[in-house]
Amino acid sequence: MATYHFHVAHISRGTGGSVCSAAAYRAGEKIHDSYYGEDPDYTRKGGVVTSEILLPENAPREYLNRETLWNAVEFAEKNPKAQLAYSFDFALQNELSMDENIALAKKFINENFVERGMICDMAIHSPEKEGGNPNPHVHVMVPIRPLNEDGSWGAKQRREYLVDEDGHRIRGSDGKYVFNAVKTTDWSEVETLNTWRENWAKCINEAFESKGISERVDHRSFVDRGEDYLPQIHEGPNVRAMEKRGIKTDKGDWNRFVKWVNNQIKSLKNLINSISETYKEIKTENEKSQIGFNELIAAIDNYCNSLEKRYGKVRTVKARAEVNSFIEKYKVSSLDDFSAVTKTLYSKVSDVQNEVKASDTEMKEINDTLRDYKEFKELKPVYDEWYSIKRSGKKDKFASAHDGELRRYRMLRRVLSEKYPDMNIPIKALCQRRDELLNTKKVQKDKLDEVRNEAKTAYRLEKQIAYEYRRRNKNRVNERGIER
Repeated sequence: MATYHFHVAHISRGTGGSVCSAAAYRAGEKIHDSYYGEDPDYTRKGGVVTSEILLPENAPREYLNRETLWNAVEFAEKNPKAQLAYSFDFALQNELSMDENIALAKKFINENFVERGMICDMAIHSPEKEGGNPNPHVHVMVPIRPLNEDGSWGAKQRREYLVDEDGHRIRGSDGKYVFNAVKTTDWSEVETLNTWRENWAKCINEAFESKGISERVDHRSFVDRGEDYLPQIHEGPNVRAMEKRGIKTDKGDWNRFVKWVNNQIKSLKNLINSISETYKEIKTENEKSQIGFNELIAAIDNYCNSLEKRYGKVRTVKARAEVNSFIEKYKVSSLDDFSAVTKTLYSKVSDVQNEVKASDTEMKEINDTLRDYKEFKELKPVYDEWYSIKRSGKKDKFASAHDGELRRYRMLRRVLSEKYPDMNIPIKALCQRRDELLNTKKVQKDKLDEVRNEAKTAYRLEKQIAYEYRRRNKNRVNERGIER
């Protein structure tokens, strides 16, 4: 089944990122990082189909060498928290061959990135999977700093000084000229990203059309398409590998929950469509005229009389009381109203499900933070011990012996600092909020059960009474035929 995924992130020193390490990982290579004095080695990484650097015309040819390019990017940035590169990843299609996917990706990258003057380090991955669908995808790293016409590194932004009505620069309270920082490219603009996302969808659909494939992809979100479905989250290679080994993960659990919710929404939509079709049949048989209150009462009488013949008066009294209570509660005066009430109730079911989803999302984020912080604190002594070692040989030996722990510590630090830049994690407040959400979910569940039961009652009554209405009108038609 065709799939659409297009995502972009930043690689930044402020979150512990290294473009040399990131490039080595994506290309499955070993690169010497002169900035940090490290040699990230991913030559044993599997699943890398091909990698290539695509340069605009004004870029120095030596940047075709991955190590030269990304070391140049590192040394071009002086700020210790500088943003270094954009990191794109987007899904390729199982309906196309790998050669067709590679050609499609290069065409898109050249037309949308390289022609804008962007240097692109492309790597295509196709992780092996035992069963299920393959997951081919492409990674593209792009330096954030643009190139000048002569191939030197340009500025990320320029100053636009504010001037008065006479054209003189304005000074601020500190005596310095006031200015606005204006980006020199539109690469980070939301409109540009949306254009890229749309263009990638067009590329895929054009490739499908040329091969006679009926599948199509859409870059828009469910919300933008007017759909009620929930989006899944990107799992990534580590999560997929753990799930493949039978290890349940939070992301995997969340996506399974989303699939379940979407199936429920689909079922509800099918149910609503069924009700709508029933209503259309009623309108067609009655020449699409509005069914008045008298007709509704007559249909209810027929419904109750048929119950009395089959089950006796006790059940009939209960049924009539249920119908009358429902009609009074929702001000139903026709079968049209019945249909509208049913749709409204199922819409409320969807709203409450969205509330549950929002609570689950927030609770998941809190649990992730608490878990990551706990592990971060447990690993900190290892990092502190490594940091305190002065002798390089001993330091390297310790790092080799505790490589996994140090990598995990740095990763957790990056993750936590993205949420809390000052690393001041409000543990107590998070725990309190988690307890509040647990209570909220209980209330939401009770509310969901109540609304769902009301919707089911509406659907059942509408269907039963509509059946009696159709039967009554059919009998009347037959009687008129006999009289004639």
